[in-house]
Amino acid sequence: MSGDAPATDPAPPADVVRPSRPAKTFTDMARSLGLMAVVIAALLLLGPARTLVFPGKATMAPVDYSHPVAAFAKVAGSVLSPVGVPRSWRANAATFDQAGGHAHLHIGFATPGAHFAGLDETNGPSTALVRRVLGARGATVTGTTSIGGQPWDIRRSQRGEEALTTTVGGLTVVVTGDADDAQLRALAGSLS
Repeated sequence: MSGDAPATDPAPPADVVRPSRPAKTFTDMARSLGLMAVVIAALLLLGPARTLVFPGKATMAPVDYSHPVAAFAKVAGSVLSPVGVPRSWRANAATFDQAGGHAHLHIGFATPGAHFAGLDETNGPSTALVRRVLGARGATVTGTTSIGGQPWDIRRSQRGEEALTTTVGGLTVVVTGDADDAQLRALAGSLS
């Protein structure tokens, strides 16, 4: 039977050297993971992500809302701006936008207890501002109150937050947020 393969493979020659591989051990893996943990910890503690680990006093810087207020006054002809809000409040948002001759001003405050109070103002249609800020639920007036001699309507936002609205000299104002009633009234009363 010529041409048939042998039934068994011949043994490799004794002089063939097989490469040796370092054995992967649990100790090597633990060392690598430990090094990665040290690098990640350093990044968290030294970088901007430290606010996630240690929030403490790492808060956003207060926002200067004087420029949006001035821009709104220039377009609308007048503005009701917060004056003398409590020192413990921090303005954290201020925007101004304009479309079709109508202006919209928003100023947001962080109040004590991790709450917020917001002021929105327009020289445009009052129903459009109320819907934009409070949602469909805000269209319903649930009561009235007087703040600083000015009548205000009481409403609820779509999120269930209290809201105060008024119209003064062609300007519609909405004060809302998850701050308590006294804080919302303080913001409404600070407008001049």
